[in-house]
This record gives sequence, C-alpha cells and structure tokens, in this order.
Amino acid sequence: MNILILAAGGGDTTAPDAPAGYPIWLSEIDGKLLLERQVNALRLQEGSKFIFAFRGADIDAQHVDDIARQLASDAAVVEVRRRTAGAACTALLAISHINLDEELIIVSATDHIEVDYDAVVAGFRTRQADAGILTFDSLHPRYSFVTTDADGWVLEAAEKRPISRQANAGFYWYARARDFIDSVQRMILKDAHLNGVFYISPSLNEMVLRNKRIAVTAIDPQLYHPLKDQRQVLSLDYQIDERKRHAS
Repeated sequence: MNILILAAGGGDTTAPDAPAGYPIWLSEIDGKLLLERQVNALRLQEGSKFIFAFRGADIDAQHVDDIARQLASDAAVVEVRRRTAGAACTALLAISHINLDEELIIVSATDHIEVDYDAVVAGFRTRQADAGILTFDSLHPRYSFVTTDADGWVLEAAEKRPISRQANAGFYWYARARDFIDSVQRMILKDAHLNGVFYISPSLNEMVLRNKRIAVTAIDPQLYHPLKDQRQVLSLDYQIDERKRHAS
C-alpha cells in the first residue's frame, strides 16, 4: 500500500509551541509531533510505503526529511521547490514513488481524523469499491462536498460548493493508485480548476464518468480536526488533555 502525506502547502505554517517558521504539523501534542501521530495511525499493514511531499524550504530549515525517515525508515521524500497549482499537482510529483497497481491513501498533514483507518479501509474493500472517502456533516463552503445515490456511491464532487451536507474530510483511498493518477490527469486536461488551483476532490468526477464506484463512510464531525492555524492546534491539544483527565 502507498500512503502519500501532503505537507507542502503554504498558509499559516507556524507551530504554536515553536519559533516562527516551523510547519504547523511539527506542533507537539502530548509529546508527539502531529506528523508522528498521523504516521502511527496510518500504519495499516506490513509493507506499507510512506511517501512525504515537503516544501524544499522546510527540508532545508527544519530537516523534515530526516524526521520522515525516523518515522518510517524506508520513506520516500518528494521535495517541492516551487509552489504548485494545488494539492492534485503536488500529489502527481510523487508518481515515481507510487506502485500504480497497489492501493493508495492520500491525506494532508494538516488534517487530523480520529478514526480506525484499518476498519475504514476494510469497509471499502468489503464493498469492492474503486475508491473511498470520509465525510462529515457540514455546510461551510471551505470544504469540498459530494452527493451520493441511494446505495451510498458518489455521484458528484464539488470543491468549496455545498451540493449536499456531506463534506469531505480529506482522506482518499484508491484500490489501485493508477485510477487516481488517471483521474487527476484527465481533470487537469479539462482545466477543471477553482481560481487556478487543482484540488483532489473534483478528480473523483472523472472516476464517476468511467463508472468507477466511490464509497463514502460518514464520521462524527467532532472526529475531524482541520489544523490550519494555531487556534485549531490548541483546540485539539485541549480536547486530548480533557480526554486524558476524564479517563484517569
């Protein structure tokens, strides 16, 4: 299985517990980096290959490539030296490290989802899906959204447009990595961007057009934690502390 973690985005990248300039996913909660927590949660099976896409500036300044290899000794690192045209384009930069005939998971380093990934993936496999995503209830236009048919298969995906209450949590699973690569390439050829940015979610429409089946697993909104700024990281830190306090 290929596991691609996208950590090359811009925006507010300053961790609340560190001097200015540290990526937000290097924040520590209960003694562990956010990136470390994510890697540990995604260790699904023996032989899984982790691939990290990092900004070149973070590799130079924070040696995040060394951190990645401490977390997963055989990790592949994709160095992103220039701003890309979105997450879909960044993901394509990892193509040489991806086994196209194996499963692929794509996540963002700035999303924390409290689920049993083993169970989630097992559910997608049981349904014999070609791809699968996690959704939660929301109408806020900062997210991407999907509509589904009566059997729960995705009919349409839209970026930052609430076409339903099923907001995308940013977890993507593909039974075959080549389906992801093909759908993103088709999306880019159609110039299906939003304000010059190519997101991953709209590429699901290309799979639908080829009669691929995309499953959805709904989760409690409280299990999804976007970590785009210091406030959101501190909120997650507080929630984890509260759980530990009540459990003791």
